[in-house]
Parts: sequence; structure tokens; C-alpha cells
Amino acid sequence: MFELKQLRYFVAVAQELNFRRAAARLHITQPPLSQQMKALEEDLGVTLFLRDTHSVRLTRAGKVFLEEAQQLLTSAQRSRSLARQAEAGEVGMLSIGYSASAIFSAALSDALATLLDDRPRIELQLQGGNALDHLSSLRAGRLDAALLRADLARESAKGLRLCFLGEEPLYVFLNANHRLAATNQLFLRDLKEERLLLQPASHRTFLRRQVESLAERAEVSFPYSLEVPDITSMLCFITAGLGVAVLPASVVQVSRDLVAVPLADIDSSCPLTLVSASENPLVKELERLAQGRHLETSFSSGWVNS
Repeated sequence: MFELKQLRYFVAVAQELNFRRAAARLHITQPPLSQQMKALEEDLGVTLFLRDTHSVRLTRAGKVFLEEAQQLLTSAQRSRSLARQAEAGEVGMLSIGYSASAIFSAALSDALATLLDDRPRIELQLQGGNALDHLSSLRAGRLDAALLRADLARESAKGLRLCFLGEEPLYVFLNANHRLAATNQLFLRDLKEERLLLQPASHRTFLRRQVESLAERAEVSFPYSLEVPDITSMLCFITAGLGVAVLPASVVQVSRDLVAVPLADIDSSCPLTLVSASENPLVKELERLAQGRHLETSFSSGWVNS
């Protein structure tokens, strides 16, 4: 089978139609060039050049092979370039997971935006889900990294790389006309008569478990609670006056016309962490960018989006 070196030699001869000039262009002597062209013709089983003492001409087979050889060389160069770019983290695929209550934080979205601006050829795959599923996917190699709003136990994070992005507190989200809207802070016990909107228990989210744990500690139950599939729908239902919700502070950024009041119960904040197991250079760059983005967790009490 012919080699890429033979293709480069053939293209030089085909373009120069002169073995001496082609050899000079390739920085080799003429005898090995002639030997390589003879070997190439024998390998292909065709005559590529018509030679006489005065000229060199391409045969019909040579003209056809020239087009193919140039395409093969171009493809080989592109493959070499892509491999080098992949090694440098400039191209490739990046699979990112995120938990439902973490995606509203700008830590990941801003880092991804910068990464894609710098490396527009990256193929990005995003996957929602809960922290438990993402940890399994990270260990199985199905995800490169995941942004989790969860208090990870040492055992559950064993073997994974953790990039801590800050603590994010919980806020109570209320309709602007709600009786508690002007309050500076709220405890869960203040909401015991409210219809509390919760993520479905079947989704096994850390936020749902955290709210339930805080309620158990405060000895509060919510008989009128309502499960809502996603946080965006919760915000719509709060706007319509169907209930209240306990959500991360970052959700304030997208909660138009709602009031967000800090939750004052102890341990009502949680680490936001970028978790990874991959040595993909794109992941390392994402970690660097995410750590450089300060998590915005400071909101004035009773702040209203407008």
C-alpha cells in the first residue's frame, strides 16, 4: 500500500512535470524520487507518467490519481491538525450535566459561553438530571463534568475532582402581592399555611431533599404542597398566586415580578460544585473559567425583579 510520502512525491512531480525540479522542491536527490515513483506505479498497477529524454507527461491514470492524491493529502493534513487541536483542547466533544437547581447560576453558563467563544468548533452536549445520576454518569465516563448544587458526602465524591464554586443560599419566592412579600427574612415555619411548590419526589433532587430535611428539623409539615415538574413552571405558578417555593438565590436572576426573601433557617445554603473525572483539556479549561466567575449570592432582602 502506498504511503503519504509517496503521494507528496507524486504530486510534486505531477505539478513540476520535471523530476529534477521536483527533487529540488522536495529537498531530496533525483534517484530516490524516481525509485519512489516506480514503486508507486508498481503498487497501483498503472503507469502514471510518460517519460522521454525531453519531457514528463501525466497519463490519463496519472491525471485521475493526481486529483485523488491531492484530496488525500488535504484530508491527512486536516486530520493531523484536528488531532493537534484536540490535544490542545481546541476541538472535541464536551458532555456536561447539571442539576435542575444549579443551572440558573451564572457560574456554568458564563464559563461555557466563554469557552465556546474561544473554541467555536467544540461539540457540546448538555444533560439535565439529579446529582446521584450525574455522579454515576461521571464514573461511567458518560459525562465529562457536572454542575451540582449538592452537599456531596466524601464517599459519594471519591475518585472525582471537585471544583468548589461557592455557597448558594435558599430564598423564598413569593407573588409580589403576597402577605409576606415585605418581610426581610422568613423561616420555614412562617410558610406552614402556604401551598409549597416542590420538585417531584420521583426526580430525587438534592433541593427537594434539602427542603424536606429543613422542614423536618423545624417540625413543620406542608399539607397543601404541590409537585411541579420544573423550576420555570414553579415561577409561573407563583406569579399566578398558586403557591410559594424555596429555591436557590441564583433563580432571582430569572424570576421577573416576584419577590425573593432570604430563608433564615440554619443550613439553608449549599455548595455549588463542578464535579469531573475526565482529563479532557476542555474540562480543565472549563474548571478554570468557572472558578474565575464569582458566584453572585448577595441579594438585598425582599428584592423584587422588574
